[in-house]
Amino acid sequence: MSYKDIKGQDKAVDFLKRVVANGKTAQAYLFMGPPGIGKKLAAINFAKALNCLTASEEKPCDECASCKKIASSNHPDTFVIAPDKEGGSIKIEKIRQMIKDVSLKPYEGRKKIYIVDDASSMTQESANALLKTLEEPSAESVIILIAEKMNDMLKTIISRSQIVRFLPMKADDIKKVLKDEHGLNDTSAHVIAHLSGGRLGHALSLKDEGLFDKRSGIMDALAKRSFFDSDFDTASKEGLQEMLDLALTWYRDMLITKTKRHANPAELQLINIDRQKEISEESKYYTIENLENAIQNIISTKAFLNQNANPKLVMSVLGLKIQGSLK
Repeated sequence: MSYKDIKGQDKAVDFLKRVVANGKTAQAYLFMGPPGIGKKLAAINFAKALNCLTASEEKPCDECASCKKIASSNHPDTFVIAPDKEGGSIKIEKIRQMIKDVSLKPYEGRKKIYIVDDASSMTQESANALLKTLEEPSAESVIILIAEKMNDMLKTIISRSQIVRFLPMKADDIKKVLKDEHGLNDTSAHVIAHLSGGRLGHALSLKDEGLFDKRSGIMDALAKRSFFDSDFDTASKEGLQEMLDLALTWYRDMLITKTKRHANPAELQLINIDRQKEISEESKYYTIENLENAIQNIISTKAFLNQNANPKLVMSVLGLKIQGSLK
């Protein structure tokens, strides 16, 4: 996959292309932004461009031996450092190996490239060790750190890195990609685009995860007011977060319907556009204040779940707060 496959990140991609064209490469870059928006793909293509063998000004070419090796993870001078498992950390041993390797000359490329994926997962010891390498840079090496949030990284690492920001896409742009390139109908593309949080990668995963079956069950239960009577004991934390995200859209759509009751239906900009009639009917049982509180309580519950609170307890409390808001 090439730069053209990175959607909605023209500013970041154009910057990286200029770096290669100008030949003025920093020793470290920090690719910053939400997950699922193309940071790692951009890093791989940046690595390809830095070592591309084509004489053309357009790099990477994706055709030369170097580009193909990097794309297939077989280039001797390009390395990806990441946690061994999802939710794990990057241990000091991996950083020490990288530090040792940085001091060596490239085997066949112009630059040695180190892509540190999920860089914020580095242990304190790992981060401090990496900092020493950034303080004594090698002209023949480039380190690309990939992270979601600035406050997850050491300020000293940030100060020694060139920051490249990757921003969430607009929902309408994601919707267009889903329709034009993946064949989704207008309603499905609309719902997924608004649930994606501006992350195309997340949108693409949602379309393949049976989202609409899950959503249908949750929306039906919310409409019948039986959702909070469910047994949440067997649900994973990720599953509960997804349920709450869908419930959030339900109450958000009711609030919009309530506050803009005289607007043309097409102007409401609802997420669940195929459930508009049910949402309109159900909104009659809530005041605007009730709905605002429901939304805030769902957001708070999501935060509690991230802190490993008891799932059944927090969902029960949430249900009492929301159902107690009914007229």
